[in-house]
Amino acid sequence: MPELLRRTRSETRTRDRRVAAGAVMQADVTHGLLVEGRDSSFSFEDRSRGTHLLSLGSCSCVGVISGEIAPDDSVTLIWLKSGRGSLDGEPMTVGRPTLLRHDSQPFRWESFHKDVMRIDRATVEAVAAERGDWEPGPLVFQPRHVPEGPNLAAWWLMVRTVAAEVLNGPDEVTLEREQELTRFAAAGLLSAIPHWPVGQHEPPQTAASARFARAESFLLENATQQITVADVAAAAGLSVRGLQDTFQRHHGIAPLTYLRGIRLLLARERLQEEPDLSIAEVARATGFAHLGRFAAAYRAEFGELPRQTRQAAQES
Repeated sequence: MPELLRRTRSETRTRDRRVAAGAVMQADVTHGLLVEGRDSSFSFEDRSRGTHLLSLGSCSCVGVISGEIAPDDSVTLIWLKSGRGSLDGEPMTVGRPTLLRHDSQPFRWESFHKDVMRIDRATVEAVAAERGDWEPGPLVFQPRHVPEGPNLAAWWLMVRTVAAEVLNGPDEVTLEREQELTRFAAAGLLSAIPHWPVGQHEPPQTAASARFARAESFLLENATQQITVADVAAAAGLSVRGLQDTFQRHHGIAPLTYLRGIRLLLARERLQEEPDLSIAEVARATGFAHLGRFAAAYRAEFGELPRQTRQAAQES
């Protein structure tokens, strides 16, 4: 019988600041925690689900939560969906993932809604070693790096896939499947944020010898261009079959499926942030040559047409 892991679920909804503080301390190692807000308006909600290898959480609060957060055995990323927040006194950007350092750092959240992903640190280090062609070990991540463009889209593509399974999947999952999903999450993180082994000052040159890393980098750097599977394979020194196999192993999908997901997320961001652009302009700018196929793929992915996304952005 395969070994099974149970996805645990926790949920706290309260208007009591002491209960909220207890939920925060249960989720994270914190020092000097302060939970502030008016009794008449304070509210707090926290939900999480996952295993010790991979978990997702969401927290919202009408109030202020501050203190110092300490590291644990996971690599933790936080992204604000609304409100204000800071780490080390530096403001966070809404809609952009921020990586917690592997040491204590001060934080402050104000009337916020934030999500968090925790990925097993040993898995992240192992996947980084495979991608970079170096020995597994502790990593340094580029400080305060905020991913943009195709790298950010790669991150969101990973989050959407992981969330669908972690939040809506069965309560019990095989260890093998959870390890696969954790490796997939680690790959999305490593695609978004530059990193290198402790003791180096930048990504070592040996990283270029990892063929999958070269393939992924080429695809992301040229995501909006008219590239083919053969182009990506050639850039990485792989056969087309070898490229298909390595993308399936790392991302669980074919390279063109991955590329289409990146382009669709880029298109959605353009529609939301630049609603005066025409649908055709957005399609061309994000690598779609056929407007009708773009609209159909967009609706299949997001449940609405591009013009509906643009209209909502214009009205907001």
